[in-house]
Amino acid sequence: MATRGQDSRLTPRKMLRRLRTRQPTGRQLREWMDEGGCEATDGCWVEPDGYCEHGCPSWMIVLGLI
Repeated sequence: MATRGQDSRLTPRKMLRRLRTRQPTGRQLREWMDEGGCEATDGCWVEPDGYCEHGCPSWMIVLGLI
């Protein structure tokens, strides 16, 4: 919960601190695009511009590629 004067929005920098998986390589990102999907930051398989059922965004979103 945010207190007065704090911004409660989840920024990309804050999101990177909460990651549960390692940042993918460029090769992994290309392979995922060829497969038509992407891993979310917790390892779930999602649409490249989507979020998993746990609310974690795809790596494409976090890295600003979408």
